[in-house]
Amino acid sequence: MKYFTIIGNHDAISLEQPGIGAALTIFFKYKKYLNGIYIFSFPDKPHFPYMQTAEKIKRRMEAEAPGIDVLIIEMNIENPIDFNLVYKIMLDETQTLFEKTNIIDEPKIINITSGTPTMTTCWVILHKAGLIPNSILVQSFEPFFQRKYGKTCQEVSLNIDDLPKINSPSKAKRALNRVNQENIILRNEKVVSETDDAIPGLIGKSQLIRDIKEQILQLVDANTHVLILGEQGTGKEVIAKAIWDVHRRDIDKNFNPFDCGQFDPNLIISELFGYEKGAFTGANQTKKGIIESTDGKMLYLDEIGNIPIENQGIFLRFLQFGDWKRIGSTKTHSSKIQVIAATNKDIYNSVVFRADLKDRFHEIIKIPPLRNRMSDIPMLTEFFLSKINKNVFFDSSVYKHLEKYSWPGNVRQLEMWVSRMCRKYQNRQISWVDIPDILKPDELNNRTVYDFPELPVDSMNFITQLRLHALEVADNNKAKADRLLGLKNGTLKQWIHQREKRFSK
Repeated sequence: MKYFTIIGNHDAISLEQPGIGAALTIFFKYKKYLNGIYIFSFPDKPHFPYMQTAEKIKRRMEAEAPGIDVLIIEMNIENPIDFNLVYKIMLDETQTLFEKTNIIDEPKIINITSGTPTMTTCWVILHKAGLIPNSILVQSFEPFFQRKYGKTCQEVSLNIDDLPKINSPSKAKRALNRVNQENIILRNEKVVSETDDAIPGLIGKSQLIRDIKEQILQLVDANTHVLILGEQGTGKEVIAKAIWDVHRRDIDKNFNPFDCGQFDPNLIISELFGYEKGAFTGANQTKKGIIESTDGKMLYLDEIGNIPIENQGIFLRFLQFGDWKRIGSTKTHSSKIQVIAATNKDIYNSVVFRADLKDRFHEIIKIPPLRNRMSDIPMLTEFFLSKINKNVFFDSSVYKHLEKYSWPGNVRQLEMWVSRMCRKYQNRQISWVDIPDILKPDELNNRTVYDFPELPVDSMNFITQLRLHALEVADNNKAKADRLLGLKNGTLKQWIHQREKRFSK
């Protein structure tokens, strides 16, 4: 579970007086469930040392919970009560975080007590709008109310789903860029028509994707057990839904996912197969498992690699024979279920995955990372644009640069980036000059000159072109160009000069 918190003025007091500051109060309540903490802070101000306080709280959290990663995210908010400013920055910072990490689908708790009332409101909106998925809101109490209510904090549940939708643009706005909007509609319709084939959810025309589509269509029958392999963000659940859509839609009314990553590994088997009352500590009543409730249908098991290796034999037998027992029971049950499982682990070289488990699956589908199918990026991008339904589209210059980036977060990262661009620009075409910061400095650090086009190495032309290319990619930022060339800041001119001398000899 991830923990999101802002550092406010009162949080400094908690370092000296426990129970006052919300950031630490909520941390102590939930620390045994946490595996990551994100502290949103502000630059130090004359009236309050925000970053210094954030660093102190970070050290306190790391001392209390060794092994938990704590990251400080600095938000440059000049006016903490300016709603327009605060909301934009909090939205940008959270979405950027999701683009750079793989935590978007992980459970999260959000501290809504620290910070200004404006910031609290923004957390609520981001949560209820689904922009921070799989999250809960938590508030803390000051000592007086802790004594009165007998608790330090509580989950907040707000029923604001019926907020009015404001979707009536002015006449001027409706008339703005009418031609562009018509072009966007035509382009989106084209994308939809191109993807409206036997498997509409699987986007791409590359040979790798065509092979996967063919593999799905040729599955033996609706009871075929399938194992899906792929890095995080490659679209394993998309593949599972495609299988359900092709082979199961007429049989099953609902797609049934079960995320093994959401549970303690030692509890996964009991959640799958159920348990009898008294089977273990805490089993106060008999409980049906997912397998029993899904009988006759398809079950999608995400992150199957999280099942402990000592328990994989139980699941292996179920795959092979279809029989199972509740934990603590001697009675054998039988179920007919099509299992679609997925994992991002290397099952062929993993020490936590039984070698014979993969053999119980009738079919294995390997999803390529996005970097191995760059030709699909334009089509994926257009599809996301049509799905988001924003009046935005990119010209060819954007795609040229998108295909240079490795996309470590794969298709999910691309979708998040498109969503971010749609929020930033509306009602017009976007070119590369509009988004010079698409590759952030830390991403540039991971690139080398080997990412550049082939250049002649037998003449001074090499030096000139290499320098110009680095500066172009870095948007004429010399420091970024240095990093692209694998150099320390400030050494570009010296590096060029040395090579000019060498080539001139």
